[in-house]
Amino acid sequence: MLNWNNSLVDDGRISDKLQKAEFGLFAAILCAEASIEKLCTVAKSFAWYFIWDDIFDCGALKYNSEGAKCYRQASIKYFEHQLLLDRDLPDLSLFPLELQKALLCWDEVGSHIREVCPEETRAILLDRMVEYVASVDNVDSLYNNGTRIPTLQEYWERRECTAGVYPVIATIPFAYGLNITITDVENPYMKKLWRHTSYLVHITNDMFSMRKEIVYHRIQCHDAMQVSYAFAMEEASKFQQVENILLLQPGKTSEVISDAFVRGCKDVVMGLVHWSYSGTRYFQETEIGADHVIRFQIDSSPRYTKETELKATR
Repeated sequence: MLNWNNSLVDDGRISDKLQKAEFGLFAAILCAEASIEKLCTVAKSFAWYFIWDDIFDCGALKYNSEGAKCYRQASIKYFEHQLLLDRDLPDLSLFPLELQKALLCWDEVGSHIREVCPEETRAILLDRMVEYVASVDNVDSLYNNGTRIPTLQEYWERRECTAGVYPVIATIPFAYGLNITITDVENPYMKKLWRHTSYLVHITNDMFSMRKEIVYHRIQCHDAMQVSYAFAMEEASKFQQVENILLLQPGKTSEVISDAFVRGCKDVVMGLVHWSYSGTRYFQETEIGADHVIRFQIDSSPRYTKETELKATR
């Protein structure tokens, strides 16, 4: 990962941040029984989301809507070429070197996936990648030029696409050595499994990153954390209901594939949780007590200070 990082990310600060993120730890949860080669490929694919997304969120295309549109289109063509090979590779020389490398760093990932996965499995991953790429824009675009706050439904619809959870789930067949079909992923209960996994990832990530992202004093932070926790528990319960249906009731999806996606989706959620509190992205090691409870202060202002606790599951 270090050589891959250094060769494809010119900004030393960003390269250092990616290295400290320890994507290999996250990938190891999903690839616990896979080869070291697959683990490295999955780790690179996880790192790619952060490299590519930052270009829109806080990088070269943050204030360049026309450039962002062109780059998204080129990115879609790039993934079509990588995963299906029957599409021409777009001319990336039209973009600055930083933007070229943000796509070309996926070459190794695409090559390994083509080597392992049949076309239909790759086509399913491509569909999820295209959905993600097409949705990403400057984060402020959701606010309609600052004239109104989006509805909760609008927020969730955007979050479903931009968070990149579905393409991560679509990577499970590669990690587990499975071939899947459109019929498998169109199973209504499989769709629910993916959706509950996505919601769990969104909610837990928001809980972990609240200190970094919240606008202080607009809401009671402790209350927001408790509501988020309740949402997470509700989604976990729904996940378990769908799990029981997929594993205990015969259907169109084979038992092997259902079991793989149930295990894989759990690994995605818990891998993210473990990764989030194991590094320094959100917490310092001193904030995790001997009882495996994370205690942290959201705001330093005495008026608003409340200590929040999260159970760090080991």
